Amino acid sequence: MGAERSRSQPAEIGEVLVTGEKPTREVADLIPWLRRLLGQYTYEGQVDLGGKGKAEDRRSVRGVGLCIGFGVAPGVQCEINVRWPTVRGPDGSDVLGGVSTFDPAMILYGLEPDEIGIRYLQVDNRGLAEGATGFVVGDTATFKTACVDIPEGCQRTTRITAKADSDIIDMQIDTELDFQLAARFNFQMRRVGKVQAPGNP
Repeated sequence: MGAERSRSQPAEIGEVLVTGEKPTREVADLIPWLRRLLGQYTYEGQVDLGGKGKAEDRRSVRGVGLCIGFGVAPGVQCEINVRWPTVRGPDGSDVLGGVSTFDPAMILYGLEPDEIGIRYLQVDNRGLAEGATGFVVGDTATFKTACVDIPEGCQRTTRITAKADSDIIDMQIDTELDFQLAARFNFQMRRVGKVQAPGNP
């Protein structure tokens, strides 16, 4: 069965995805990936507030987004409004991920020529900014950054899978505390309208 699995799909060991593919290093290949993000979207999905997959910790996600191009590189600017039911602790305390910080939020994507990757910058509705340079393997870009709202022992990993000629983009955001998964957001972006890439007539 193990051999059968390895032929049909990549093996995931912890948070490391093992494939035979290498990160895309050519600017000419990164630009088409960026252009796949352009469009007007609806958001669906779930947030898992404990990161343990328990049904009682899951909340349904709804929202909208618009990603437009700018600059020559090109860059992509996304404005999103994504929300889910607010969750508080028993005493009214904050719960990690219990309140959406994406209602609204802005995300910028652009080429990083020095490191040959994709630069990512997200500003949430509190005015807090997180950013990193990510790398594209196949159809998926991965970004890892320290959490700005929880500075000690917190890391956030965002994976965005945008396939060519598809109107669906999958986004997974994992928050780890001391190397343990503490929250997982799974968003599915469905393109409902197209926008032009910069420089296109």
